[in-house]
Amino acid sequence: MLTDMIKAIIASQSDFELVGEVVGVSGLADIASDVAADVVILGRALSSESALRVLYRAPRTKIVAIDADGRRSVLHELRLNRTSLGEISPAALVTTIRNAAGISRQGGQS
Repeated sequence: MLTDMIKAIIASQSDFELVGEVVGVSGLADIASDVAADVVILGRALSSESALRVLYRAPRTKIVAIDADGRRSVLHELRLNRTSLGEISPAALVTTIRNAAGISRQGGQS
């Protein structure tokens, strides 16, 4: 259900593109580096060690990990920056993705 909601939020934005899906974190590093993802969204918490495995392979990628209940999220970056994003909502998720990817509201790169 959380996955379907995230897909719907992304699909509703003309400047976002869903480029792949992965179940679990084991293949996440490979997929993130293969598709050169700007932002990876996970419907689960992610340990710092798992985040680093992904970010070492895809250093420009940002990871938004949303708790399984869909209420809170965390942003992981290679700078080993873990930022609590607080309460999550569709609008907050869209803003977080745009900010993490450096996308302006008009759809271009900042």
